[in-house]
Amino acid sequence: MVSNQIILTFIGGDARQIEAMNMAAKEGFIVKAVGFQDIPNDSIKIYKGLEDECFICHALILPIPYKNRYGYINIPSDPQSITLEQVMKKVDQSTIIILGKADQDIRQQTEEKNIRFFDILEEESFAILNAIPTAEGAIQRAMEKTDITLHGANVLVLGYGRIGKCLARMLKGIGARVTVEARKPADLAWIYENGYNGVHLDDLDSVLGSQQVIFNTIPHLVLTRERLKKVDKEAVIIDLASAPGGTDFEAAKEFGIRAYLELSLPGIVAPKTAGRIVYYVIKELLERAQRYGMIRGLKA
Repeated sequence: MVSNQIILTFIGGDARQIEAMNMAAKEGFIVKAVGFQDIPNDSIKIYKGLEDECFICHALILPIPYKNRYGYINIPSDPQSITLEQVMKKVDQSTIIILGKADQDIRQQTEEKNIRFFDILEEESFAILNAIPTAEGAIQRAMEKTDITLHGANVLVLGYGRIGKCLARMLKGIGARVTVEARKPADLAWIYENGYNGVHLDDLDSVLGSQQVIFNTIPHLVLTRERLKKVDKEAVIIDLASAPGGTDFEAAKEFGIRAYLELSLPGIVAPKTAGRIVYYVIKELLERAQRYGMIRGLKA
């Protein structure tokens, strides 16, 4: 069990991080925060900037994703205020870093300073649990964007990974006629076993024209211009893949097809649940780090 005497510093993030901080403070952790405004929790110490005291901590928690589209630390209230370089200049070698969506920048800078980091997005437990609010959010978005019920509708799920599995199950549960695309024979067998219609990627064109809602989870271009020509103009596409998504959005707009790239849905539609998942995985990582002696004493 991880010691609650561990000091956690959170820098930036959305409502998920706030919920994670609240849970950590409730369980007795010492919590510091930078880049947040009006957090109604007196047990969390808020700092206006990167003060030295912020970095007296065992673990530094950065956002998910840790960078925004400008290349700065992901602080919604002040998106161009703090760079990774500014943070790394002050991080002690004994501190571990936990973040989302590691890139070459963080890998290089942590290697140079011999600092250990964990990417939450690479944790299987996070990926599985996060699929639940992602799938629910995708269904919510589809309901908002269509003028039909999903019950009885022809829906297509592209990809049968964690989100695809969760999404197909939920859609079937509300009465949709679910078709799932996959490439692996084993996945197609499981799709059949679960009572969905299965289609191989090579045969995708044969089912596109009959679908009323299409959910994409594949992180590369799959709904190409040529494939979009076969999609019904009344259909709605909900793309859940990481930017830039798996849809040719320019072509979709040209063809009059409503296509939406829906990123970070858990933090938007279910921030409390998503925040609890983040906290659960942070605790797992802290326990792992403590077990392997990565959490050490602090330097004042």
